[in-house]
Amino acid sequence: MVVNARLLLPYLMGQRRDGLCRVREVDRHPWELLTLDPPPAARIEDPVDKLRSLGRLYALLAARVAALAGSGCRPVSLAGDCVSTLGMLAGLQRCGQPPDRVLWLDAHGDFHTWSSTRTQYIGGMPLAMFVGRVDDGPDPRSQATRACLSAIGVRPCPPQQVVLADARDLDPGEREALLASAIVRCSLDDALARLGPQERIYLHWDTDVIDDPIRMPALKYHVRRGPNAADMATFFRALRDHEIVAVSVSAWHAEQDDDNRTAGACLDILNTLLEP
Repeated sequence: MVVNARLLLPYLMGQRRDGLCRVREVDRHPWELLTLDPPPAARIEDPVDKLRSLGRLYALLAARVAALAGSGCRPVSLAGDCVSTLGMLAGLQRCGQPPDRVLWLDAHGDFHTWSSTRTQYIGGMPLAMFVGRVDDGPDPRSQATRACLSAIGVRPCPPQQVVLADARDLDPGEREALLASAIVRCSLDDALARLGPQERIYLHWDTDVIDDPIRMPALKYHVRRGPNAADMATFFRALRDHEIVAVSVSAWHAEQDDDNRTAGACLDILNTLLEP
């Protein structure tokens, strides 16, 4: 039986998000809390400072993932953003267990760099960072991005090993960059067919892939015409036939989830995957 080791990181873009700590009250499973000392501010304006905080945070995650995976556990992380994938991958690499395939579920592409982004939001860049797509040159933000990757200790994942499922909302520039990459893009319905039966799979689930505003009103960055909660649970039940060696989850807006309705729904879906 696989032993799941659940790790909770209550941060978003390196900033404190204490509301995510309520996961430990909502879920019946124990979650190990990973926190930075000294703690970062709840609001950080400078993107360079955000990247420094992200580097510290996900270096901490990488060390814990390496220890857990090396001892035979399956690490499962929940954080406020998709940059957590860098810590998860670094930990798996560090203990000599890199995945054969990465299944990335997301309504967005997350494939911007500083030279292509219009929003200047780091949350639109994690998949690009994950495969080593980072701008060269003297821009302090690009230099800070490279320093963040170095602090985490992550090596780029070969893009052909990544299956990006859904990504129904892509920006100009991002769309063209994905088309030019070796990343495999597909619909959620086609995702299972892209996974080999013997592959060791690392799953990243950005909860905003779901389109279910009634049941899950506090999801981030809602994009219409996506799978609902029941669709996601059905997909996760089918995914249990594969060897899932690690799972990371990018969370909802905890500050907008006063009744924990979205948290409860997301955790129920996650447990559909994790429980026998």
